Amino acid sequence: MYRLFLALHYLLSRPIHLLGMGGVMLGVWALILVVSIFSGFLREVRAHVQSATSDLTVFRLRWPTTYRGLEQRLAEDANVAATAPRLVWYGLLHPIERPGAAPAPQEDLPTRADARFVSLIGIDPASERPVSGIERWLGDVTEPRLRVAQPADPLPRNAELPGILLSRTRMQRENLVAGARVRLTLARMNAVNGEQQLHFLDREFQVAGAFTTKHVGFDESNAFVPIDTLRAMLAEGEGAVVNEVAVRLVDPADARATVERVRRALLRDHPGVMVMTWEQRNEIYLQAIGHQGSIMKLILFVIMVVATFLVFATLSMMVVEKTRDIGILTAMGATPAGVLQVFLTCGLAVTTVGTVLGILAGCLSAFYLDAFRSWMKAAFGIDLFPTSVYHLERVPYDLDPLWIAQVVGASLVLGLLAAGIPAWRAARHDPLRSLRYE
Repeated sequence: MYRLFLALHYLLSRPIHLLGMGGVMLGVWALILVVSIFSGFLREVRAHVQSATSDLTVFRLRWPTTYRGLEQRLAEDANVAATAPRLVWYGLLHPIERPGAAPAPQEDLPTRADARFVSLIGIDPASERPVSGIERWLGDVTEPRLRVAQPADPLPRNAELPGILLSRTRMQRENLVAGARVRLTLARMNAVNGEQQLHFLDREFQVAGAFTTKHVGFDESNAFVPIDTLRAMLAEGEGAVVNEVAVRLVDPADARATVERVRRALLRDHPGVMVMTWEQRNEIYLQAIGHQGSIMKLILFVIMVVATFLVFATLSMMVVEKTRDIGILTAMGATPAGVLQVFLTCGLAVTTVGTVLGILAGCLSAFYLDAFRSWMKAAFGIDLFPTSVYHLERVPYDLDPLWIAQVVGASLVLGLLAAGIPAWRAARHDPLRSLRYE
């Protein structure tokens, strides 16, 4: 009983223990708040990437590969709900006509300094609708000057110029509106007299409107054009060629098994073909973000170690100051184990209270951070977390019970280690040396 009484007395009589308690609380608070915000951000990023990508993608098809045979072979799999042909190419985009500006001279556009790199995705809108979220991408554009005039046919084929869909961010940055003219420059290797030569292909397009997904990287680099137009520019009458097929699944949870079945079914006729889920195709991007989270956890753990050092420092000071008390206790019959328990109890009490307060502060901070951000922005014009940059509606967070349990366990272990060293030193005190000068 005397152990608990002395531990409580030492804790209440020395306010300096609040310093160690506050250090532990701040460390736990940072670990829970920052990691929960980053976990929520990662969850949103994964959702954004998934929304801009089909369930499966078939690519690395040999040129020329026609869509008809692929469509039939893919439809044989019971988990394939719909497919869409795509022709993906790379080129340069240069605005010819901007609102309020004179038309640019027709020059050799590959040398123009203001040309922009773009990944062209040739699509058939009728086939694309049941596979991707293109209707949602068009509907999310609310600005009248950027909207598609005919959402049912976003890439009209009977117009004077073929249509092109650009991202809303690109159109705003280039000061383009629906109806503006742009020129696309593509390159292709052709065999001339037995030698491969690079040929440039130019064509004018009319901006049909804007699309927007929640995946910023996808919007920045991609544009949609009619697949027949792109075939005419590249294939030179070689038929309905494709180099990529987007696939929507009946059960996305069975995607990994479907990938293997589809790949085996296609390998015989299409050597070297690749079939990937949306996660596999964006694996490097998602892993890069995940590694950032791991590094952040490591840095925050170091902060936690520094915080528990305050517990070690305050207990070490207390052991030095309580040398006389330790001598009296041992002279009265207290065992070294009893003295050890007194100071261990002090350290664990400080760590436990600090951990509990840190958990409460971290969870409440994560829950109310978006409201605090909105208040700061309205009151002082300071945006602590610019959600618009990442196409987020609010500050995301994800309070993982497993992570909270890990933080609690690490905090208690570190607290035990920090308290153990001073407690062990106190237990080894010689009562004669402690009372020598009394």
